[in-house]
Amino acid sequence: MAKGNKPQTGRMSSSEVALRVEAAEKLVCHSFSDKRLIVAALTHPSVLEDGHDGFSYERLEFLGDSVVGLIIAEEAFKRYPDIDEGGLTRIKIALVSGACLSMVSEKLGVADLILFGGSETGTGRRGLHSALENVYESITAALYLDGGMPVARRWVMRTLGPSISDEYAKVPESPKSTLQEVLQAQRMEPEYEVVGEAGPPHDRTFFVQVSVEGALLGTGSGRSKKDAEAAAALEAIEHLQGESARDGFGRDGAAAFAAAVRGDDACPTGMEADCEKGR
Repeated sequence: MAKGNKPQTGRMSSSEVALRVEAAEKLVCHSFSDKRLIVAALTHPSVLEDGHDGFSYERLEFLGDSVVGLIIAEEAFKRYPDIDEGGLTRIKIALVSGACLSMVSEKLGVADLILFGGSETGTGRRGLHSALENVYESITAALYLDGGMPVARRWVMRTLGPSISDEYAKVPESPKSTLQEVLQAQRMEPEYEVVGEAGPPHDRTFFVQVSVEGALLGTGSGRSKKDAEAAAALEAIEHLQGESARDGFGRDGAAAFAAAVRGDDACPTGMEADCEKGR
């Protein structure tokens, strides 16, 4: 199958779908007992707009998000016994970010497997980034439902496992600078405001909040305004790492954070192509 990273669109015959399923099973190193699961995992919602029966990947994506997160969290927990909860969270979020999953899917050739509907005809790569992320998660869920956690884990560890690193656990040396880089990449600027003070003049505590475009990102306190701003920036970074899309940010915020801290790609994958790897 040619790897042009172009969405496959239009009405597809059963033989074409079967070819996609066969290619997907080869990629994930698993033969599905219930083929409907892998078909759904590869089916973009636009297919259903064309009047086709069946299900898109959306429900599987919901489940897969949790399965991927659990596998990465468990692996990080076991691999790094000396890293605290905050560091483990940073490792997990960097690996399950939308940018990372999309990059992994693209390198695996998942774009050639996705079943797109007619409404996507001529759109090129528009929406492909999110589709690649979603299908990685939906494939993981399909594997989990068909073969159990061991099968899902082999897939995740073979494709994401090589990227797990304790480098992601590091707290940025300069939270304010890191936050500035992350937001400037999205053409935004952080705004700091002292919202309170407490204690006698010789032992003051300052309270600061940081926001962007009116949305509160973090709060912090410190013995100086500088320390309070740094604490607020660190909380804001952790907010951007979160999986919630609240305040207009999303998991891609984590990718920007990881890139800023490491100074390189958000997800430097070293995927194993051999199905025996990761077992």
